[in-house]
Amino acid sequence: MLLISVLVLWQCSSENKQTMTADNTKALPDQESWDATIIITREGQRVGYLQAGHIEKYSKKQLTVLSDSIMVDFYNKQGQHTSVLHALGGKVYDRNQDMLAFGNVVVDSDSGVTLYTDTLKWDNKRQKIVSEIPVMITTRDNDTLYGDDFISDPDLINYQISNPRGKTTRAIDVR
Repeated sequence: MLLISVLVLWQCSSENKQTMTADNTKALPDQESWDATIIITREGQRVGYLQAGHIEKYSKKQLTVLSDSIMVDFYNKQGQHTSVLHALGGKVYDRNQDMLAFGNVVVDSDSGVTLYTDTLKWDNKRQKIVSEIPVMITTRDNDTLYGDDFISDPDLINYQISNPRGKTTRAIDVR
């Protein structure tokens, strides 16, 4: 009976150690911040201003995870504000500085164009914002444009949209 009790206790102890070891092998962030603000620069000039409820930095993965609502203000080469992005979360791929924003993504440009989508990528090398899923765009003139995917400069002035369709309240001369 004593031998059975010892074996049962030893087995339970082994299972607890295995459970603890399995929990400890989950990737923990190297750094964490709450209610964080980060100024993003390129060659010494501010190009972005990021605010996030929670940031986790994973050095080995070269990944930064943004959560609890994010907001990014973008600036052009002259330092002028061009647009602001709002999303539920995002990821920054540290190696190339590409960013993925997801969850109710809205980009309001200072040019009067607003972009709505669920996932949006910042392609740092090309300096373009890209959505490979459906988007909706609205303008100050109450135009609404829908498309299957989207690519644009950060200020949403020069953009391409696939399979465009939409509506306008403006009169159009069709002569």
